[in-house]
Amino acid sequence: MDQLEMTTTTPDAHQLTTIDRTRAFILAGRAMFTLVSKKTGVRYTFRITQPDDAKEHGPWFVKVLTGADNTSDYQYIGCMWRRGPMEVVFKTKAGANNTRIIGAFRWFMDTINAGDLAAFEQVEVWHAGRCGRCGRTLTVPESIETGLGPVCAGKEDWS
Repeated sequence: MDQLEMTTTTPDAHQLTTIDRTRAFILAGRAMFTLVSKKTGVRYTFRITQPDDAKEHGPWFVKVLTGADNTSDYQYIGCMWRRGPMEVVFKTKAGANNTRIIGAFRWFMDTINAGDLAAFEQVEVWHAGRCGRCGRTLTVPESIETGLGPVCAGKEDWS
């Protein structure tokens, strides 16, 4: 079995169920989430970070979990930049070697950018119970639902 297919959601994982909440979460600055295909069951865990001094247009650095240690076994696959208010462009690392992962992530971003609800319903998006902006454990029910803590959710509107 492919190492990437063996990653699992944690017991603290919570599903993001709307495109707007998913976009806000992944662009918050310290997002870690798992995409699960409803059709095939294949899953990939991504970490998307943004430097603290970055502007709202980017960059965001995209890494994928490639090993058993879900805190440190991430490989850089590319970066994202905002193009317009609702579109974020993903550019791959030169020579990136796993086109299946990159294809899955590119499809996901195209789905988010287009607001394609039918396509979005083909995938589950799970966060690990930590704020997508600051990384703290989420305890407020609304924060668990959105993936952003109450303080961080009010900082900027990424939708």
